[in-house]
Amino acid sequence: MKNPFQKAMFISSIVYIFLGLLLVLWPDQARKIVCYLLGAAALAYGVYRIIDYFARKQNSGSVQVGVALGIALAVVGLFLLFKADAVIATLAAIIGVAIIIDSIMRLQISLNLRRFSGGGWLPLFITALVTLIFGVLLLFNPFGAVRVATIVAGVCLVVDGAFTLWSLLQTKKVKQQRTVVLK
Repeated sequence: MKNPFQKAMFISSIVYIFLGLLLVLWPDQARKIVCYLLGAAALAYGVYRIIDYFARKQNSGSVQVGVALGIALAVVGLFLLFKADAVIATLAAIIGVAIIIDSIMRLQISLNLRRFSGGGWLPLFITALVTLIFGVLLLFNPFGAVRVATIVAGVCLVVDGAFTLWSLLQTKKVKQQRTVVLK
């Protein structure tokens, strides 16, 4: 592949497939690794901001928030590193509440559609019920529901990567056929 765009697409499709397989095969560990990576990045950047603030010889005259931002990021980073399970459960519960609220609103909209127009309400009603159930699962069984969502995300990444790879190979095949026809 000589085209830089095609090379980037090829590499991204391989990365998607690899990450997707990790999420499917080891969903619990993959979530923790992401949490640890984000924690390490926040901690490193926080420490950098603190050091950078004190290493500067001159002030620009404006208010500097380097130390405050650095300390805040370092604390967030440490929290993510040492409380990964709590972060995962808390985020799942917060997302669950948001999904429940959204689903209830969509249920109301679907019932209003049924009452006023009579048509098109059933698909909205069914999807609202399904997402409501998922939201309740996230709220009351965060680890189980997040595990399923992680696996689904992994499958989506594998499928996306595979389709991208397939389309690149098809494009290459068509270009080769055109080259043979033109010669």
